Amino acid sequence: MRRPIGPHGLALTLTAAVVLGPARAGAQVTDEPNPVIFPDPAKFARGLYTEGELGSVIFLGPAGGGKVGPGFAIGTRVGYDLTRFFAVQLHAMGSTHQTSFPGKPQDDQLLQLYQAVAEGKLTLRFGQSSIFAEGGIGLARLSSNLLATVMYQDGYLTRWRTGLTAGGGGGYDYHSLSRHLSFGLRGGYFWLRDISGSQDLTVTTYLRYTF
Repeated sequence: MRRPIGPHGLALTLTAAVVLGPARAGAQVTDEPNPVIFPDPAKFARGLYTEGELGSVIFLGPAGGGKVGPGFAIGTRVGYDLTRFFAVQLHAMGSTHQTSFPGKPQDDQLLQLYQAVAEGKLTLRFGQSSIFAEGGIGLARLSSNLLATVMYQDGYLTRWRTGLTAGGGGGYDYHSLSRHLSFGLRGGYFWLRDISGSQDLTVTTYLRYTF
């Protein structure tokens, strides 16, 4: 016949349960949960995307050399990823520049350059980072005929406000913790046919959203 547990035995039993209970429960926890869960790069959003960019445009060639100064630029892109490595996109950019023709009425004037280009883009990805190359052809337009009134060498600096442009460039992209957002830096070099064969160099930073 079992003897009933006395008050002292009951107290010891409860104390052991309190002490050993959490130890057994704690032994079942192996790792603390990771507070940062980054999406699998293979599952980054792809397809339709848009970009907004800010930067600078610098003229080279006949229109360069201080005649048309560097300008602040703002632009946008709309594109579509056909595969993980290749995309097509439309690029539009506008920039404002100041002229320098000392002693002439065209000195210290403002003009804008608008560019619209259809491009192809190749991308090589390394986890969150990627590098890319892009290029295309389109149209460039000056906001006024100011340069057409300036004699340069044996002719006018430009005879037309609108002409063909072609070129390309590349850059670096970094993907954020959101599967839809990335940002990066790009540069480009474009030939401007109707500004006496001048060129422009573009450097911009951008933010991209993929739907």
